[in-house]
Formats: sequence, structure tokens, C-alpha cells
Amino acid sequence: MPTASESVGRPVSRVEGVDKVTGRAHYTADVAVPGLVHAVLVQSEIPHGHVTEDSLRSGADRVGRAPGVLHVLTPLNCPELKVLPDELTYDLPLERRPPLSDLTVQYVGQHMAVVVADSLENATGAASLFELTYQAAPALLNAAAVLAAPTAPDEKGGQIRHGSYRPDHFVKLEEEKLQDQRGVAPLPESAVTRVDARYTTPRNAHYPIELSATIAQWDGDHLTIHDSTRWIAGERMALAAYLGIPEDHLRILSPLVGGAFGSKSFLWMHVVLCAVVAREVQRPVKLVLTRDQMFTSTGHRPRTHQEVTLIADGDGHIGSTEHHTVTETSTVAHFCEPAGLSTRFLYQSAHLVVSHRTARINAPTPCFMRGPGEAPGLFALEVAIDELAERAHIDPLDLRIRNHADLDQASGKPWSGKHLLDCYAQGAQRFGWRDRPAAPRSLQRGGVQVGWGMATATYPGRRMPAGCRVLTSADGHVEFSSATHEVGTGVRTVMTQVAADATGLPMHRVSFLSGDSEFPAAPYSGASQTTATVGSAVFAAATEWKRRLLVLLTEDPDSPYFGADPAGVDIAACAPAAVGAFADQLTFVAGSDAGDQSAQAFQSFGVHFCEVEVDEHLGRASVIRWVAVMDCGRVLNPKLARNQVMGGITFGLGMALLEQVPDDDRTALPIGEYYVPTHADRPEFDISFVDAPDYGLDPIGVRGIGEIGTCGVPAAIANAIHHATGKRLRDLPITLEDLMIPYRPADTRSPDER
Repeated sequence: MPTASESVGRPVSRVEGVDKVTGRAHYTADVAVPGLVHAVLVQSEIPHGHVTEDSLRSGADRVGRAPGVLHVLTPLNCPELKVLPDELTYDLPLERRPPLSDLTVQYVGQHMAVVVADSLENATGAASLFELTYQAAPALLNAAAVLAAPTAPDEKGGQIRHGSYRPDHFVKLEEEKLQDQRGVAPLPESAVTRVDARYTTPRNAHYPIELSATIAQWDGDHLTIHDSTRWIAGERMALAAYLGIPEDHLRILSPLVGGAFGSKSFLWMHVVLCAVVAREVQRPVKLVLTRDQMFTSTGHRPRTHQEVTLIADGDGHIGSTEHHTVTETSTVAHFCEPAGLSTRFLYQSAHLVVSHRTARINAPTPCFMRGPGEAPGLFALEVAIDELAERAHIDPLDLRIRNHADLDQASGKPWSGKHLLDCYAQGAQRFGWRDRPAAPRSLQRGGVQVGWGMATATYPGRRMPAGCRVLTSADGHVEFSSATHEVGTGVRTVMTQVAADATGLPMHRVSFLSGDSEFPAAPYSGASQTTATVGSAVFAAATEWKRRLLVLLTEDPDSPYFGADPAGVDIAACAPAAVGAFADQLTFVAGSDAGDQSAQAFQSFGVHFCEVEVDEHLGRASVIRWVAVMDCGRVLNPKLARNQVMGGITFGLGMALLEQVPDDDRTALPIGEYYVPTHADRPEFDISFVDAPDYGLDPIGVRGIGEIGTCGVPAAIANAIHHATGKRLRDLPITLEDLMIPYRPADTRSPDER
């Protein structure tokens, strides 16, 4: 175990790792509650229409007589739930319409009933007895259909909405504009090289290992929820609003989350219904979604249709950039995949137009998914940059360097720290990029085509307010806690490292707890902000703890350090009993704000280089080698940081070559399977960091690392496949059929050269 002076910056293993690999770690579905009963959902099988009252009534009667059934909840007997206030729904993917509040069907998989029984088997069997009858209505299943159809009037006072709209900003981040414009387009005669292309990305599913699970238990008018969530504070607020109870009557517990990738960032309707049925039966109720239900009940990445136009002069300097995105949300909630955000600042461009349009379709509500916006958006932008480089006869890396932006063009602010050029240089050297032949189809190995591709990675550096409690025990152990979450990324580990360094204690005398709404508040664990946000609160609390201890040790007449210079006291050498003697004075709550973000722009950057092999006879693309260099501020734990980037790259590999939610174009019913990468798809990784602290964002010098590993990955793979095959593929995922299409040389000259 490292000493206090060497905690941060060391490759410390996860503090909860042994519990996880030995099965001692408990997740939501593992929680044992006396008297527990089980709930199972009944879901709709049509995308749009009404369920008939008669079928609900007869179905509930039939199911209610099944063995072990305790209660059947339907729209006909569901207690009235409140409508969420506008501030929770106008720019967040929380549903405006309470569940089971009417007989309309807005998407396949909508919750239609909940069956509660004495065992999971009885609840599942009874739920299968429901036979619902629908009055189907025409469904709009994609953005193109919405844009082509007349807009129907909104329903239920705006709880159900139709048509399309142009959102102003991304979630609560008003500075992240979804509609943006600057400068004047260059005159036609000054345009030497131009790219106009369309790119599409499919619906992706989060597919975490842990299924979403909820246990609801009432004690009088107080409710305890065990849930697989990564936004304890937000879930408490939204659930209290739906139920019409005070927030202080509600406790949310989520000690460990087994993967999320965005799917557990918000309150979903099954949690609300679990709380309702628990109150109805006056028993604790467990509800665990099936794998199939995860596809319709906990969000997804929506499809995007992106159009990118780049215009460059004879030296490859970009004069104009346009990036227009059409994406989709449900009729009952807002979400916009912000694909064009990175385009606003990544490359120098005097003229810029970025727009987003969101179409409300008859599909489940989408939400954040790893690298929201940047992952699909950089696929379009970075493939377009590669196309521009090819048409301009410039190396793709050189084109990016020529258009490097020295400040944030979107805000006009200087970067707090940007080392993208260092990433380019180090990555190119480690990969051997300068040996890359320019012409596609130049490399072969063992009868297959070989290609090299690259892409830039970027993701915002974010920080929000957070709190931290310090509890010092009589034995001298110091416990830090915050209502944040351990989603498998090592949050507890790095917080323990930060606390150990700031207090001056060795790590074995410090611990960090998370996952309880009774701890001081923290924001959702997403947007790569947890380390910067909660880490700042832990650092503030630990620094204050150290200050207090030194005062107590040197001013207490009974202390062996009485009268000593505080600067000379070695806290690590203090006996635990000496610390424990001041346990009461060393127990308190501290916190940190969002810091001063007014003068600088905070962004992480990086680069991906990859090598692929493409067997055009089998239609198989294999990613065999990967070099990534990341600029994410100070690296607190290189082992966990490298693991994060490896996971992000693997995530992006699935997005590029495998993943799309399959459903029938006519009925919207799920078909087929959802493929994700396995160990056999893993390339050889070479991952490194430009370890440059960013103290402008936070006092520990970090920027988030969870998302950036995925950003740019699909583009790097698509660009490598183009280099291998000469085929410019602009739709994800890249399929077997795409790769088996015979190669036909394309004329890449600009119109003026032809």
C-alpha cells in the first residue's frame, strides 16, 4: 500500500476490487430485505395507439387470480402521480407524462401494467397472461417521417408532443449552443477544396452488465429506494416530485453500479412504479428489468443524420465549416444528441454554422450514452476531415495540425490547458504514422488489405458543486463520503488517493463511501465530471481536516506536539490514538463550488491512431493495433486511467463495426440480436498521457477521462478502412455487406482540377 506521499499518481488497484472479483460486492439486486415480494412489468407491443379499457380490466382480473399474485397495477387503478415541473423536463430526458396516467401508447415497450407476486416466478408467469387489445394509430418511426408529415396537435397540455423542434442548448449547459453561427462564408472563387457529405449513426444501446434493478420499501410516509442509479440527488428530486412527497422523506441507496454508460443517469418509469406498488401492497418490492426490457426502458443513443460541409483554400486551411444534425426523441420527453458541439471549436474556421433539429417519434425516450454528441459527431467531422485531406493531397495529420485552434472559437476564451499538438506528435511517433503510404489499397498482409487511420478526440472538462462529509473515528480512521457513485471506474479509489495525499495519512487509514442520498449532495456521475467535481470537495474536506488536526495537535497541552511548529508535524507518523482523541472536532461537512469558469475554456483533447486488416472476401474488418495519447490534465491513477481509455476505445470499436438496435421498420418490434465487442476484438493497445495538470478547472488539476476514450474512435476505424480498401463508408455500423462491395476507384480531384 503506498504511503501518503506517494498515493496520487501511482497505479493503485481498486479499493473495492477484491470484493468484486470474489463476489462480496453487493449491487442493488443483491440487497436482502425481509418480506420482499416481486414485481414484473407488462409492456406495449405497438408503437402508437390506445389500449382498450376492456382488455386492461379483463386482463387484470385474470392475472389477479393467478397463483401468488398480490396486486395488479394498471392505468385504471394507478394512484394519481404528479406532473414534473418544467425545470426537470424542458432540457432533461425526464418524462413529462407520468406512467400509467392514460390509455395512449406512445412507443413499443411502454409500461402498461405491473404485476406483484410472492415470487419472481409467479410474477413472471402471471404477467405473461396479460392479453391487451389496442386501437392502433399511424406511427412515426423515424425523423424523416416526422419531417414529411403534418404536425399533430400536442396532447394532455403538452405532456405528449409531436413534430420537430430546434433546441437551444445541451441539457443544463446553456453555453453549449446547439444552434451556432459565426463569420461569413468564403467567396466561391476562394474555395479550392470542398467536402459535402452525409453521415448516419444508428440507435445504440448501453448494454451494461448489471441490469437495472429497484427495491422500494415504505416505512409510514418515508420511502427507501435501492436503485441502480448514477444520479442519487436528481432521482430523489424527481421521484419525490412524481409521488408528491417531501424530498427529506425519501432515501436513495446505490452503493455500487455495475456499468451504466448513461443508462442509469436519470429516473426511469419502472422506479416510479415500483414505489407505487410497494405503497399499495405495504411490502418491500423488488423489480429487476430483463435484458430485453433494458432496450426500451432505460434510454439509448438516438439515430443521427448529419450533413457536413468543409471548404478549404489551396494550403488546406479551412475557411468554412457547416455541420447540421437531425436526431430523434420520444413524444413524452426531450433529448437532443448534440453531435455538432465539437465542430464549433475543434478546427480553426472563420465561418461556422452548426444546427440541430430533433424529431419526436414513436419510440422510447433516448438519453446520454458514453460520449454523448462527441461520439457520433466526431465520426462525421473526423471522416469529413479525412476526406478533405485526401482531396487536398495533404496528409490527414498535417491537415489537422494546419487547422489547430489556439483558442476556443465558440466562446473566444483561451484554453485552460491544451496539449493537442503534443498528442499528435507523440502518437504519430509511437504509431509510425510518417511511414504511412498516402494512396489507399497500398498495404497488404497475408492476402488481406491493411489500412492506417486516425482521428482527433475531444471532450469538455466540467466541474459542478459537491459536498463531502468527514467522519473521524476513535481509532484514528478517517472516512470521507459524498452522494456520488461508483460505476466501476474507480471513483472510490481515486477519492481515497486524493484524501490520503491531502490529509497526509497513508491510504489504509482513509476510506471513501458513496451511494447514499443522506451523504452530502453531488451531481450525476456522468459527463466526465466526477473526479473534478467530487475530487474538489474531497480535497477541500481533507485540507480542512489537516488544518484542524495540526491546530489541535500543537495547541492542546496534552498533545505530544504541544507548542510545535505545525509545518514540522508528520501526520503520517501520528499514532491513530492521537488522531482519534480529536474525533469530534475532526467530524464535519465541507464542500466546493464549480470554481471560476468565466475566463477560460476547459476541454480535454487526444488522438487515436489505428491499424485495421480487411478481408474483402469475408467482409471482415479486424482492428489489430491502437495508439492513443490523451491530454486530460493530471493523471491521478495511471492504471485506472489507462483502463478507462481502453474501455472507451473498445466501446467505440463496437459502435463502428457491430452495434445497432435491430427492430422492424414497420412495427418497431425488436428483432435479431445486439452485438458487442468481445476479447477477440481487442487490439494491441499503446495508451499514454500528456500528464499536464489543469489547475484552472479544479484544485487537483484533473479533467475527466471517462468519455474521451470513445470520442473519435469510430472515425479512426472508418478512415483506416478507407485507407485499406479505398471505400469511403459514411454509415455506422460498417457491415459485412459494406466491406464486400467491390472496390471501384473514385475521382477525388476537386471540380477545378477535373
